[in-house]
Amino acid sequence: MKIQLLPTLAVLFAPIMAAQTTNPTPADIKKHIEIDVQSPIKPEGAVPVRAEPHHLLVFQNDYVHVFNVTVPPLDATLLHQHDLPYIYLTLGRSEVVNAVAGKPEVRLTFEDGETHYTLGGFAHIARTDAGLPFHNITVELVHAQESPHDLGDQATGRPLGSCPQSNADPKQSNQIPFEQIVPCFETSEVRMELVEVEGGKDFKQVSPDTAALLIAMSDANLDVSLGGQHTAFLHVGDVLWLPTVTARKVVDFLGTKSQFLVISFKDSGMAAAK
Repeated sequence: MKIQLLPTLAVLFAPIMAAQTTNPTPADIKKHIEIDVQSPIKPEGAVPVRAEPHHLLVFQNDYVHVFNVTVPPLDATLLHQHDLPYIYLTLGRSEVVNAVAGKPEVRLTFEDGETHYTLGGFAHIARTDAGLPFHNITVELVHAQESPHDLGDQATGRPLGSCPQSNADPKQSNQIPFEQIVPCFETSEVRMELVEVEGGKDFKQVSPDTAALLIAMSDANLDVSLGGQHTAFLHVGDVLWLPTVTARKVVDFLGTKSQFLVISFKDSGMAAAK
């Protein structure tokens, strides 16, 4: 009797079991994905920036923490926390989704050599779903920064922490006066300048009164001497600390043209004078 009931029960309960295991429709799946993407991420679980594996710490002292940041195409950083204000230099053209905790995502496009300043105090994820790598040098500023403002041409119309862009016609560039040092950005504690060297036009400072960080840009082939002694060859993304008072000389060792950033630290001069 019991054996005869088993097939009957199986037939009766089959529709119920099928209803419980039915796969979601494509519309349901799409709705679920859209909700996940559009909802702002939460800051809980953010790792410190130095614990984020795409951020490689390459230099640090009492003034800066410098990270070489590389995110390959179709990749993403962990959710990570930026507590300090920082300057960043973009190396190569890139397109990245910036997902800041608590805010909608924003898609950003960067050109090679762009610089920006941010106050910090947020957590975010950087995502490269456009298929381009994202590479920058991030310079965290250890000391408090007040009154950040751009310098030079169109200082009030540029993104904060950027350098002036030349509007000159490239065909007539040989008629433009050579300007080796271009002021870009300043706070109460730092000053950032864009420097260019080329054949026969070296960068020299005999007795600088502040320490500085040098960052080589994408086209850089630099030979740096400190105190009259060769110190380093620098290429794209390389950094070097330049101490106060010590003489500096930077040349393009290929005799072509190179650009680099110099971030000077005003309080380093006061410390050296004590």
